[in-house]
Amino acid sequence: MTFFNKHGKFLLYTLVLVFALYAAFLITVTSLKINNDNSLVLLANQFIHRHISLEAVQGMPIGDISKFNGKFYLYFGPFASIVLAPFVIAFGKTFPQVSIGILSMLFSFYAAYALTKTFKFKTLDALWVALFFVFSTVLFSSSVINITAYQVEALGVPLILFALLEYFNKKRPFIIGLFFGLAILTRATLAIGILFFLLEYLQKRLSIKKLLIMAIPVVCCVMLFGIYNVARFGSFFETGYLYNITLHTYPLSLNLEHGYMSLEHIPANIYSFLFMSPQPFLQNADGFILKFPYLKVSPWGLAIWFTSPLFLLLITQFKKNKFATSLLITILCLAIPVFTYYSVGFAQFGYRYALDFLPFLFLLLLPCLSPQLSKKEIILITVGIMFNCIFMLSSWGIYPLLGIYH
Repeated sequence: MTFFNKHGKFLLYTLVLVFALYAAFLITVTSLKINNDNSLVLLANQFIHRHISLEAVQGMPIGDISKFNGKFYLYFGPFASIVLAPFVIAFGKTFPQVSIGILSMLFSFYAAYALTKTFKFKTLDALWVALFFVFSTVLFSSSVINITAYQVEALGVPLILFALLEYFNKKRPFIIGLFFGLAILTRATLAIGILFFLLEYLQKRLSIKKLLIMAIPVVCCVMLFGIYNVARFGSFFETGYLYNITLHTYPLSLNLEHGYMSLEHIPANIYSFLFMSPQPFLQNADGFILKFPYLKVSPWGLAIWFTSPLFLLLITQFKKNKFATSLLITILCLAIPVFTYYSVGFAQFGYRYALDFLPFLFLLLLPCLSPQLSKKEIILITVGIMFNCIFMLSSWGIYPLLGIYH
C-alpha cells in the first residue's frame, strides 16, 4: 500500500499516457482511411518546383481550396507546406500530411510542460498538465484527424506556445517575434495575438525597445504573407476564403445567407463553444432506441467542458494573477472574428476555432491549479482524455477504441 501511496500518481500518469497514445494511433490510422486530404503535401511539392498554385489534376482535393482566375490555391498561409517541403523532397508526394499534426502535438507537449514548470509546478504535475493540453483539448482532434484545415490550425498552437514560453523565460524579443510571425504564416487571424504583448508593454512589463525588436520578424512575416496573397489573389489582404470552392455548399450555405461575418453568428458559435452537449446515438432516425455506446457528438461542435473538463476550474476556483488582464483581453479579441464567422467550425470535434486562443486560455488556467495537482484535478484530466479518445470520430459513427466502424 505504501508503494501505491508514494507512486500512484506516476503509475496512473503512465497508464493514461499509454492509453492516450494508443488511442491517437488508432484514430490517426482510421482518419487516414476516411480522409484522403493531402493538399499541404501537394502544395509543398509545388513550392519545390517554384509554383504557388495547386496542380489541377484529376482527383485533386476539393476541401479547403480556393479557385481564382482558373487556378487553385489553399486559403491558408504557406508555413505548413514549407515545413513539409523537406519531407516531400525525401519521400515524395505520398508523405502523410497528418505528420504536421503529430509534430504539433509533440512540440505542444514540450512547450506546455516547460511553461507549467515556469509557474513552479513539480515535474510530474507539469507532465500531467502537458498531457491535458495535448490530449484533453481540441488540439488532439485537430492533430490526428487528417483534414487540411485541422492540420494548419493545430500547427499554429505550438508556435504561439513557444513565443509565450520565450516571453516568460529568456524574453529574447526577436525570438518571440519570430515564433509569432511563423504562427501568422499559418493563419492570418493569429496576428491578433500580438495584442498580449502590447498590453504587457502598457503595463510596463515590456520595454518599447523589446517591443520594436519583436515587431521586426512579425512585420517581415506579415509582409511575406501579403506578397503571397498578391501573387495569388491580387490583394495584400485577401487570403482566399472568399473564393472557397465549397463556400455555397449545404449545410453551411444556409448560414452564409446571414452573412459571411455577422453578429447573427455569435449565438451559434457561443452555443457550440460553451453549451452544446453530446447527442444520443440512435439505432434508427425514426425511433428513440439508443445504440451502444449511446452517445455521439455533433459535427457542429461540443462544449469545452466535455473535451476539456479541467477548464471548469476557471469557473469554480478562478485565481487572478498579474497577467490575467492581458490574457482575458487577448482571448476576447481573438474570439471576436471566429465567433462572428458563418462556419461555426463545421465539421469538427469540439469547438476547433478555440485553437486560436487556446494557448492564452491555458495560461489563464495555470494559476487555478494547485502547484501540486489535487486528486480532483487529475480526475478531470483523466476523464477528459478518456472522453476524447472514445468519442472523437463519433460524428462519423466511428469508435476505433470500441471496434465500431459504421
